[in-house]
Amino acid sequence: MPTIGQLPPATSVSDTDELAIFQNGQTLAATRAQVLAGVQKTLTLPQNSLLGGVGPGTSVPVPITIGANLALAGTTLSATAAPFEIPGLAAGTPPGAGDIVPLGQAGVNAGVSYANFLSAMGGVPGLPGGALVATASGATAARTIAALASNAVAIEDFGAKGDGVTDDSAALLAAIASGAPVRLGAKTYAIAGECDITGVACTLLGVPGLTILTRPAQSKLGTSATPAWINIATASLFMDGIIFDANAALTANTFAVIVQGSCTKSIVTRCLFKNAKGYGNGSGLCYLASDPAVTQHHISDCEFAANAVHGFYVQAIDALSVTNCRGHDNGGNGIHIDSQDPAFVLKIREVQVLGNTCWNNTCGITVGNFNATNIPVVPFTYGNSNPDVLGAVVSGNNCYANRGYGIFMSGRNILVSGNLCANNSSVTGGGAGILCDTGYCKVTGNMVTGASSFGIDCGGSIYTEVDSNYINGALIGLNIGGGQNCTARSNFIQDCTGSSIAVQNVEGNGSGDNFGLACSDLSIIGNWIHYSGGAVGILIRDAAQNVLIMDNIVVGDAGANLTNALSAYTDSVILRGNLLNFTPRWPVNPGVVNGVYTLSVPDIVDTVSISQSVAPVASIVTSQGSLTAGQVTFIKLLNTGVGYTTATVNINGTGTGTGAAAFPWISNGRIIGIQMSSFGSGYGAGTTVSITGNGGGALASAQVGLPVLQNRALTIDCLTPVTFAASGASPVQSNWTGAPITVPAGASIDWIGNNGGWRAARFSQSDYVSPNGDGSLTLKTLTGDISLHPSGTGKVRIISDTESTGAVELIGRGSPQNSVAAPAGSTFRNLNGGVGNTFWVSQAAGSANWVAVA
Repeated sequence: MPTIGQLPPATSVSDTDELAIFQNGQTLAATRAQVLAGVQKTLTLPQNSLLGGVGPGTSVPVPITIGANLALAGTTLSATAAPFEIPGLAAGTPPGAGDIVPLGQAGVNAGVSYANFLSAMGGVPGLPGGALVATASGATAARTIAALASNAVAIEDFGAKGDGVTDDSAALLAAIASGAPVRLGAKTYAIAGECDITGVACTLLGVPGLTILTRPAQSKLGTSATPAWINIATASLFMDGIIFDANAALTANTFAVIVQGSCTKSIVTRCLFKNAKGYGNGSGLCYLASDPAVTQHHISDCEFAANAVHGFYVQAIDALSVTNCRGHDNGGNGIHIDSQDPAFVLKIREVQVLGNTCWNNTCGITVGNFNATNIPVVPFTYGNSNPDVLGAVVSGNNCYANRGYGIFMSGRNILVSGNLCANNSSVTGGGAGILCDTGYCKVTGNMVTGASSFGIDCGGSIYTEVDSNYINGALIGLNIGGGQNCTARSNFIQDCTGSSIAVQNVEGNGSGDNFGLACSDLSIIGNWIHYSGGAVGILIRDAAQNVLIMDNIVVGDAGANLTNALSAYTDSVILRGNLLNFTPRWPVNPGVVNGVYTLSVPDIVDTVSISQSVAPVASIVTSQGSLTAGQVTFIKLLNTGVGYTTATVNINGTGTGTGAAAFPWISNGRIIGIQMSSFGSGYGAGTTVSITGNGGGALASAQVGLPVLQNRALTIDCLTPVTFAASGASPVQSNWTGAPITVPAGASIDWIGNNGGWRAARFSQSDYVSPNGDGSLTLKTLTGDISLHPSGTGKVRIISDTESTGAVELIGRGSPQNSVAAPAGSTFRNLNGGVGNTFWVSQAAGSANWVAVA
C-alpha cells in the first residue's frame, strides 16, 4: 500500500474533498469542511494591533487598533498615563447645575447634568432624606431634615385628604397629638363635629383666606358640656389664617368653635368664623368662663360673620384683648362679652376692645349686661348692684348700621373713648349709637352720628361722666336721666330732632320695666348745644332732683323756638352762667298777660335787661312757666311707701282742671317716682294727688305750672327806671321793706327764688336812699317816718374824716348824770321830760359832766 508521500499531489483542495480518519475503531471518510468545523481560521494581523470581536454574538475576529495612551510591547499592553483613581483627583468646587455626572445608563456610559441628576432623586421610592442636614434661613446651627420637619407637621402627614368631602377629623386630632404645630394647606378640610381637641397645646397654621375647615355633619355632641362643632380644651391655643365654616345647612343647636375655661392662654389671628346656625348657641367663636384664673387671650384681625347668634361670644374671663376684628351680619351681636352668673361670682376683668369694625348686627359691640340678677327671666331686674364687668377699655371702634346699638356697655370702671358710631338703629328703632348703663365709668371723645333714637344713652347710670363727645342727628342726643351722681360735660350736640339733652326722673327699657333709681345729683356743665325747629335744648321731667345746669352754650338755629332752650319740669335745679345765643344779658320787656303786668324771662338765662317799663311789674315768670299755667307739670314723691306691686295715681283737680294723668314706677315694693303721661289743663292751686294700690304709705304732691326754683338767681339790669310791686305780686316778690321797689336806670336788682316766689336779695334802694350826682345822699320815704334804731347798746354816732370818735346821740329815761358815759359834745334826751331836765349835753368825756340845757 502506497504511503501518503507516495501519492500524487492534488491541484487544489475544497471543503467537499474527503480525507481518511480513524474514528471509534474504524477508518472513515470525512470532508475537509467536517474536519475544519470549529477550528478558527488563520489570522493575519498588522504590527501593534489586537485581535478581537466588536459585533454582537459570535463573529469573525477583527483587528483592533491600539488607542492613545496605550502601547503594545511583545505580548504586553500597557498605558502610558498614570492609573485613573478617583481618590487621586484634584479637589474641585461644589458642582454647578450644568456640571456633568458620569453614569452607566442602558449599558453605556452617559453624562448627566448635575441639576438633572438631583431632580431625579425625588422619583426614587423610599429614598430616606431625614438624616440630611440643613440650616434654617436666618439661623446659625445645622439640623437634620427630620428635625427641621418636626418644627411643624402637615395634616396630610396623618392621612388628611383636604378634598372638602372626606372626614379629616381623625387626621387633625392625630396631628395635634404629635405635639408639633399643625400646618394646613390651601385646601378645604372636612371636620365632622363634635371634634374634641385636648392636650397641652394646640397650634393650627393655615394659609390666610385659603385654608378652610368646614363641618360636613354633626353626628354627635361629643364630651363637652356645651355642644359644639370644634371643642378646644387645651391649656394653650394658637390659630392663624383659618376659615372656620360651620355650614349654614346644619341647624343643630351647637356652638361652632368653643374654647374651654381650662385654656388660659390663646392667640387667634387672621381667622374667619362663619355660618353657625344653632338657634340658641349659634355663635361663631365662644370662650367659656374661666374667672378667676389668670388668663392671656388675644384675638386679633379676625372676622365673625353670618352666625345665627353672636359672632364672637366671651363669657367670664380675665385679661382679654380683642383688636382689629370685624363682626358683621350676625343675628345677635358682632362682639359679645358678658357673664350670666346668677351667683355673681364669675366676673369679666381687664378687657380691651380696640379698633374693631362691626356692622349689621343687633349690637355692634356688647360688654356686660344691666340685668341685676343675671337670671334670664323677663321682665329683667335692672340695675347696677351686681356689675359683671370690672375694668374695661372700649376704644377706637367703628360700629355702624347695626340694628339696635353701636356699642352697649354695662359694668363698673369702663372707659368708652374715641369710637365712631354712625347710623345705628333708627328714630323709631329704640336703639342708640352708644348705650351705657354703667357705674363709675367714663364716656369720652366719641363721634356719634345718624338718626337713631338716642345718640348716647346713659339712663340709669351711677357715678358716670359723659364728656367731650360729638353727637349729631339723633332724636335725643344725650340721655342721662334716671341715674345718680352723673355728669354731662363739654359735649357738642347738634341737629337733634327731639331734645339735645334729656333727663327723666325714672328710666325704663321702653317696655314698662324701670331701672330702680330716681334721678338725683346730676350736673350738666359746659355743653355746646345747637337745636332748631320744635326741638328742646335741655329737657328735664318728673321732678328729677338736684340738677346743676351751668356754663352751657345753647344756640337756637334758624326756626328754633327759643322758649325751648330749657324745659325743666322740677323744683330742684341750679342754674348758673348759661348762655343763650351768645347773649350775656337777654333783652326782655314786661307786658300785660291776662291783665297782669308780667316780665317773662327765658328759663335758661340768669341775667336779663329791661329797656322799657310803663307800670309796676307784678309777676316774674319764665317762658316755660307762662306756657304751663294750669297744667300739672310734675308730681313729686313725698313718701315711697312699701309693699306695692301695683298702684294707681289719682289727680284731684281744682278749678276747671281736666286731662292730667300719670303712672307710678315701682321697684322692690316702693314707688320710686311718678311719670306724667298727660299734663292736662285748667288746674289751680289746691290740686292734690292720691296713690292707691296693694301697698301703703306712698304720698305725693302735684305741681300746677312751674314754680320759681328754690335759690334760683336772676339779675335784672334796668336800662330804664323799673318798679317791682310787692303787694299782690304773683309769684310773690318780697323784699325787706315790704314796699314796692323802684330800680333807677343804670342799676340792677338781684332776685332769689324763695319758697315758690321771689326775694329781692340786692337792689339799688332809690325809694329810700338816693345818691345824688353831686356826691350828696338823700334819705326819704314814700310814707311814714325815717327811724334810726341801733341794736342793743349801740348808739347813733356822728363822725367825720378828722374826728373818728365823734359824738353820740342818746335817748333814755331820767338823768344821765353819773350813769351814762359819752364823748364830749354828745346829747341825751330824757324821754320822761320836764322843764330844765329834758335835753342834756356832755361837756367832757365820761359820765359826770352832763349839763341840762332845756
